[in-house]
Amino acid sequence: MIGALLFVVVVVQLLILSPRDLGLPDEGQVTRAALAPSGSRKRVDSKKLPRDSSGGQVMRDLHLIEAKPTGKEWELWAEKAVKPKDTPEWTIEVVRVRFFASNGATYVVTGRAGGVHPDRNDIWIRGKVETKSSNGYVFKTESLFYDSQTKRLMSKDAVEVLGPQDGEGSRLELNGEDLLAEFTSNRILINKKVRAKKRVAAGQGLTRLAQIQSQRAILSGQSNSAEFFGNVSIDLDNMRITGPEARFLYDATQAILESVLIAGGIRVTDSDKFATSGSLAVHFKDDRYVFKGSPRVVQSSDELIGDEIVFLEGGKKVQVINARAQLDPQSAERAQGRPPERP
Repeated sequence: MIGALLFVVVVVQLLILSPRDLGLPDEGQVTRAALAPSGSRKRVDSKKLPRDSSGGQVMRDLHLIEAKPTGKEWELWAEKAVKPKDTPEWTIEVVRVRFFASNGATYVVTGRAGGVHPDRNDIWIRGKVETKSSNGYVFKTESLFYDSQTKRLMSKDAVEVLGPQDGEGSRLELNGEDLLAEFTSNRILINKKVRAKKRVAAGQGLTRLAQIQSQRAILSGQSNSAEFFGNVSIDLDNMRITGPEARFLYDATQAILESVLIAGGIRVTDSDKFATSGSLAVHFKDDRYVFKGSPRVVQSSDELIGDEIVFLEGGKKVQVINARAQLDPQSAERAQGRPPERP
């Protein structure tokens, strides 16, 4: 009787059960799945409860493992699981799932409720959902869906992200919408309305707050790297940097954020000048901004052009390699201490 019932639950997967009465509480029920036609293997540990009023099946302290010849796909725990009589999907309460991604990375998801569809091995979770990656990222959403065919976690809701702590004790804090985690590549995409901030070292024991906006962001499930795309803007004190894409670069230990590279045509503005170039590398500890790719700086009516332009001390000093200047005559006379000529 038990084998027949669970065969209906799992459909294509054969389950061999110990012969106990499903209508009574069972304090040690363990079921094991034989190799399914799809090449997957399930193991279920649970304690049976009496059937619900609709005749459906009820379990508590559920522990379910989905594995394939290449290894585990996911492992699930729930305080309670219910399968209504006329549907193959289980609904579960107080859920924790560990997903196994490529290269040894894992993602642990917790939530108040969820469901498992045995035909497809898909999982959904709702209610204060929190996802923790093995490299230290934390993602908070209201709902999450796992697609077993594509091995991706997805949520269209607003998402709050807290990055791994770096060697300076700082974390990336990010908000956005439309989360997508790809387990085959360990890329984590936030596809809408990205707003982020991170405190960065500025030399001499000082720190500065970098505030970032972009259309989307790509994070890593294996390192601290973070990339931003689409109308990127970065505010550092009174300086604003804009460009199509930016990449945060860490040192070899992944512990310290060393620099940010903005590419694709950038513009930098502060209180008294602006600069443009093909790319910009901001080196935080040295407080140094290196412009490359036809860089130019404009201050008042003066324009400075060179092969490479470097801002030092937050733009208070400017160095130019192979400089070519176009100076306003009146500003040149003022620089030499002479009053400008009247027209």
